[in-house]
Order: sequence, then C-alpha cells, then structure tokens
Amino acid sequence: MNKRILAIGPVTKDYVITPQEEYFQIGGAVFYQTLTLTQLKCKVSSIISIANEDTKFLEDIDADINYVFTDKTMEYTNIYDEKFHRKQKAILPKNPILPKDITVNLNDFNTVLLSPLSPYDIPVETITYFKENNIRNVLIPQGFLRKTDDNNNVIERSWDEKNKYLKNVDIICLDENEAKKAFNLKNINNELILKLLKKYTLEQIIITKAEQGSTIYTKNNIYNIPAIKTAHAVDATGLGDTYIAAYIAKLEESNNIYESGLFASIAAKEKLENKGPLKSSKEKIEKELNEYR
Repeated sequence: MNKRILAIGPVTKDYVITPQEEYFQIGGAVFYQTLTLTQLKCKVSSIISIANEDTKFLEDIDADINYVFTDKTMEYTNIYDEKFHRKQKAILPKNPILPKDITVNLNDFNTVLLSPLSPYDIPVETITYFKENNIRNVLIPQGFLRKTDDNNNVIERSWDEKNKYLKNVDIICLDENEAKKAFNLKNINNELILKLLKKYTLEQIIITKAEQGSTIYTKNNIYNIPAIKTAHAVDATGLGDTYIAAYIAKLEESNNIYESGLFASIAAKEKLENKGPLKSSKEKIEKELNEYR
C-alpha cells in the first residue's frame, strides 16, 4: 500500500452503560477507524473535529492527526442491554468539516473514510472536494440518518438530500436498519440493492448484519461474508467502524473483496472481545484468516 488512508469526522465523549458496568471513553467513528488502521500498520491520517480542551484524550495515538477545533466536543451516551441492543442519547453541536479545513496533501491519499455522526459534520461540498481530487470516497452515513429530540434522545431522520451526497460517493457502508432508512425500504433483498447500486452509480454497497455477517454488493458480484462468532463479547461500541476500516485496509493491499470482507469480520470479532478499539495485531488476524482460505 503506497498511499495513506484518510479518516475524517468528529470524535465523541462516550458514556457507556451495560448491564454489568458504566464507564467513560473517547469514541466516534473516526477514533475507532484511526486506531484500527494504526493497529493494522496502515499509513493513516485523520481530520478530527474536537474541542481544544479534549485533545488530551488523543495524545497517545500514533497517527497523523489534524484537528478542526470546535467549541464543544460531541457527546454520546450508549445504553446496551444483554443482547448488545443499543439506545442512545447525544449532544450534537454543529461542527462541520469544510474543504478549507482539509490541509493535508491530497496527493498522498487513495481513499477517505467519511464518518458523520450528525447531519452537520460532513457537508456535501466536502465530499465533492475529495471527488474532484480523485480520492475514493467511502461513506459511513449513520450521522445523516439521526437527530436528537428535545430530551437529547437519538431518533431517526429521513435522508432526503441523499442524491447530492451519493453522486460523489464510491462505497457506502450501512447496517440493515440504516439501509432501510436511507433508501426507504421495507425489506432488503439482493435485487433491490443491486438496483440502488446502479441508480447511484456506486462501486460497492456494504450492508452489515450483526451476527448474520455482512454482504458486499458490486456491479458484477454479491459477496456474503460470515460473522466470526465469539463467546466473549465485551464491548460492541465502534464495531462497524472497526469493520469498515479493516476492510478498506485489506482491500487496498489485496484488491480481493471477499478476502477483505473476511479479514474485516475477523477484526470486528477481535475488537468485540475487548473494551475500546481493536487491540489484536495484523499478524494475529492474518493467521486466523489463513484458516478460512
């Protein structure tokens, strides 16, 4: 892999509540992606929106981090039940990352992971800017599909403006519920997703399905990726972000979609077994991947 991967979005101050315990940690999609890519020995740079006073939480990250300073860091409270189903509360300040905030040399990058956590984080002009600079845009659109009510509960929102975003996106990654909400679907089947792939001229649509694994759709193939089971589930926060970061890392290295999906599934399992971001080595994940070849 000759070029770097760029990850952009807000970090969050996360308060996690499970049936066993309560704790605080730094989170956000860009946080988990950056740590995953670093753990996998990738060249990674990040553009992160955060309040200046909270950068102390990121001091130990061995990555090229570029800050977009804000008045307030985004906050999430994640409440999990015994089956890791989640309810969320949040404080979502309007802190957009604009083209003027992108000070890295884009000639150094092949791919950018775009990870909004609110409707305001990554405007369409930022996505367009990357596309104009021949960067492959990978969108994880969860933030475009949520808002908060008057009591700060995270609730769904319609992504009515998706056309202008998706015309400059190459790969989109969503879970099943997000896919239904984003594309106004009552159910998901292969024929519908392939039609969406063509309609929006996307390179790939990736749908994650928790314990049912994931499916990667391309113009010519459908790849069903199994979930790798564990009896030691500990922390599901950031699981999807770990998956997509590991997937892109492996895809840029091998250009093999199925193998990259399986690598990502193993990485997600390894992350699930520990608090916080991925802690397993690339070598450990590769060793397990070899068992499935």
